[in-house]
Amino acid sequence: MKKIVLSQTCQGLVLKQLLMSSVALKKNFECIFIPNYEVQDGKPGIAPPTALEDALEDCDVLIYHDIAPYNFPSLLRRLPTDALTIKIPYITSTIYWPTYSYQTPFGLCPRGTTSLIPWPCTLLNELIVTLRDKKKILDAYLETDIPSRLDMRKAYDAQITYLKAAESGSIFHMAEFVAHNFRDTQLFHLINHPSLPVFLEVANTILAHLDLPLVENFRIDPFATHQIPIHPSIINSYKLSWCDEKTRFQILDKSFTFEEYVDFYIDSYIEKYQYTMFPPLNIGKKIRSGALKRLTAFFSPRGKKNV
Repeated sequence: MKKIVLSQTCQGLVLKQLLMSSVALKKNFECIFIPNYEVQDGKPGIAPPTALEDALEDCDVLIYHDIAPYNFPSLLRRLPTDALTIKIPYITSTIYWPTYSYQTPFGLCPRGTTSLIPWPCTLLNELIVTLRDKKKILDAYLETDIPSRLDMRKAYDAQITYLKAAESGSIFHMAEFVAHNFRDTQLFHLINHPSLPVFLEVANTILAHLDLPLVENFRIDPFATHQIPIHPSIINSYKLSWCDEKTRFQILDKSFTFEEYVDFYIDSYIEKYQYTMFPPLNIGKKIRSGALKRLTAFFSPRGKKNV
């Protein structure tokens, strides 16, 4: 039996499930997932490549995230001469959450190795620190028209450009897939957790490359239990058809509408950080400081002004 090795983040766990749901693939291949990350003392980090090095000696198909800490030119030389390599993009996106940072985990309400709110919204954090009153913060954030204060076209283009760069030189076309489908189909649950349609596209691209039948019916979405609700002004701007402001989103053991989520976020933030700013992050897609000052002034304690 031939061997497929997946060297990936937790996305590899989902991809393995989908690939092994193919009767034709399962008949001819075993599939081994070797995570390129590890969690020590509750903190994620890069796993040493030792397990991967050992698995490459008799590997027939290597599917890998080309992460910088691994020397893949050297690793690939360990493969048998007839082995097939498939470089796979790390598929992440803030397309639904343009005011969120992805560079530093937030860690609000930890649950094991993750948390209920894993990524920070820089806009909401600024409002919490500036307004220092829960009702004012909640009202300000819910009533903010983000697209009027953020270049949505630029934010969108940045996400598609990232995906194009990530898939460059690979067999995948995820940028085009996301651009075509994100309005009518939920493509991401979290910034780093794509939804089932994305994984099906990835798995079927691999199966087609192996000349195997595609997977059609797979009903379980493994990442669907951990989501981030989407701001109503973003829903309206993109004309998303798969959700609205009343849609309930699953966040591990809890379920929230967008307003309930914001309420929970504010309480959790204040409990952990009081009214101090979460460490500033260079996310490349943040609201201009002048626009943010105008926004917080707009909801100043002197009362809401008309626009």
